[in-house]
Amino acid sequence: MSGETTAVICGRVHDTVQLRHTPTGAPVARFWILQLPRTYDQRSGRWSEGEPVPVICTVHGAAARHAAETLTADVHVIATGSLRVLPSPHRSGEQQIYLDNARVGVDLSQHVAYIDETLPAVLAGHATAQAA
Repeated sequence: MSGETTAVICGRVHDTVQLRHTPTGAPVARFWILQLPRTYDQRSGRWSEGEPVPVICTVHGAAARHAAETLTADVHVIATGSLRVLPSPHRSGEQQIYLDNARVGVDLSQHVAYIDETLPAVLAGHATAQAA
């Protein structure tokens, strides 16, 4: 679609990923990402954290199943997708940020991530752990 705003959000998953299916059976995952803005104060030489910005993220298709299986609360992620800002359905006068059709990955500056091809044999069930 033309005219849509694409954004990159870095933050951590809040709560659990909800996996649902459309009437045609297509998987859709929905979850919150809390983006925590940080600013550097040159006078004090320290970083300070601002108020968390909640973003509702939706992922479709196979990526939705992967997100539901992989992501848990407090996992740091980087997500990109179509950004929308709409009135909050719960609070009059406030707005809610949505990141739709997102592509999500684990933030490797915060976590180690394994993929099927790099999963250690012990974790993949191909070998037994050595007794200490």
